[in-house]
Amino acid sequence: MNSLGHSFLITLVSVLIIVFFSSMAAYALQRNKSKLSGALLMLFVSAMLIPFQTVMIPLTANFGHVHMLNMWGLMFMYLGFDASLSIFLYQGTMGSIPIAMDESAELEGANRFQIFFKIIFPMLTPITVTVGILNIIAIWNDYLLPSLVLPQNQYTIPLQMFFFFGQYTKQWHLALAGLTLSIIPVILFYAFAQRYIIKGVTDGAVK
Repeated sequence: MNSLGHSFLITLVSVLIIVFFSSMAAYALQRNKSKLSGALLMLFVSAMLIPFQTVMIPLTANFGHVHMLNMWGLMFMYLGFDASLSIFLYQGTMGSIPIAMDESAELEGANRFQIFFKIIFPMLTPITVTVGILNIIAIWNDYLLPSLVLPQNQYTIPLQMFFFFGQYTKQWHLALAGLTLSIIPVILFYAFAQRYIIKGVTDGAVK
C-alpha cells in the first residue's frame, strides 16, 4: 500500500506542477508576439523529439550530485519532460481567446496574474483536463524513469510489481491484484473527464 500512496503523491504533484508552469508559459508565449517567443515555442516543440534514453544517464548523474534522486527530484524531471507537449497544447488553445479580454481586464485595474488566473485559466478547462489525463496516464504507468531515480522505500506500483516475478517463482495473484489497484484510479478519472478529452485535444492541436 505504500507504493500506491507514492504513486498517488508523485502523480498528483507532478501533474499540478506541469499544469501550473505549462499554462503560464503558454500564456506568456502566446500573448507576447515576438521573434523570441516564436523561437522559444519552437524550442519547446523540438524538445519533444529528443528520446529520453539519450539524456537519462547525464540527467540522473546531475540530480545525484545535488542529492535529488528521490520522489521530489522525479517530479521536477517530469516537469522537464512533459512540459513541452503541455505548452504546445495550451498555446494552441489560448490562440482562440481574444486578447480584448486581457485589455478589458487591464482597464479595470487587473494585473497579469489576476487576468490569467481569474479570466483566462477558467476558460482552459477542456485542455487542462486533456493535459491532466495525458500526464496522469504517462506518469502513473511510468517504469523506466522511477527505476533510475527512486530509492526502494519510495517505489511506485509499477516498480513494486516487478518483485512479484522472480527467476524461479511468479506470484500471479499478487501481480493481478496490484494491476487492478493500478488501473482503477485511471479508469475512474478518465470516466469522469472523458467529455473534455476530444474537445481539448482539438482546441489545442488544430487552432
